[in-house]
Amino acid sequence: MNLKDADPIVEEGPLSEIDAQRMRRAIVNAAGDRSIAHPIGWKASWVAVTLAVAATAVFGVHRWREPNVNPIAAPSTAAPATTESRRQLQFVAPGGTRVIWIFNADFKP
Repeated sequence: MNLKDADPIVEEGPLSEIDAQRMRRAIVNAAGDRSIAHPIGWKASWVAVTLAVAATAVFGVHRWREPNVNPIAAPSTAAPATTESRRQLQFVAPGGTRVIWIFNADFKP
């Protein structure tokens, strides 16, 4: 059995010209009656998206320019050396990993 054998309307002939014209008019009339749902909706959504992207960019640049950007950085807890003042910067990651940087003013590469 092939598809043509199972098709219930294979034996019917083509539409008459009157039926075809009636169907065309119904389709054209239905398309003409359809109005635009929200003409301002797309513009408003594009404006909202543009403002959100701009606000994110401004906030990101502002955060990038701040001297202390990392909110996870912990203040130095080491006591300063007795003869010299050493600076230390510690980063603590959420998983418990610590990175400690000690700045040496006398370092010469």
